[in-house]
Amino acid sequence: MNHLYPSVFLLIGLASCQQKQPDTVTTSTDSLVSKASIIQSASETPGPSPENFLVIPGLQVGSVNASATEASLIALLGQANVTRDTIYVAEGNYEIGTTLFKNTADQAQILWADKRRFARPETVMLRPAHDQDGNLLPGTAGSATQWITDKGIKLGMSLQDVEKLNGRAFSVYGFGWDYGGLTSGWKGGALEEKDGKSFIGVGFGVPESLTGQQEKLYESLLGDQEFLSSNPAMHTLNPTVQNLTVSFK
Repeated sequence: MNHLYPSVFLLIGLASCQQKQPDTVTTSTDSLVSKASIIQSASETPGPSPENFLVIPGLQVGSVNASATEASLIALLGQANVTRDTIYVAEGNYEIGTTLFKNTADQAQILWADKRRFARPETVMLRPAHDQDGNLLPGTAGSATQWITDKGIKLGMSLQDVEKLNGRAFSVYGFGWDYGGLTSGWKGGALEEKDGKSFIGVGFGVPESLTGQQEKLYESLLGDQEFLSSNPAMHTLNPTVQNLTVSFK
């Protein structure tokens, strides 16, 4: 059975191709929060830079901010790192957008509000690229993704660690459909904006190969319904972050 989480866009109702989750991705919540704090302490909103992989939901995804254009990203990152691309969205549909760091662990795909000028990013999807065996394709930092949010969320992080960052249980859609594994609400936790809004969607998934017990847990979490992250089956299965979707204020 294919358990792979299809990357989805909570904020604009889209879904993407399925990808196999890397078999060995480990993270430390404390180190991630520390790294995010160090990056943000240098500036409340770090400016454009090829080394900028900090995500501040609603404001920036690395060098991509609300006023970015494809042309400005080419000038900053170089033509080799900015690709005019056909991006899968949902149900067999595609849109023309822009991919940064294509076919690497840091791959990010942009859909534009101004589709003619490729300006004003509407959504940025962080979707690390994998080879046919499910291994992350190397990026500038090797076989690891560099993206991290200002509150410490990182690709590969476990559901339980995200729950710790949020400070309470959050809600997740059941697996096995277009929006399977996607966060549906932070329940007033630390990852929610002060006005109750959210500019980030976190997509969780499980490995393609599961043990018999994991299979039973997974099957109990299927379908178009919401589960709390603290649900015993969800907690025990402990899926990991496979993709992030960010929109702008």
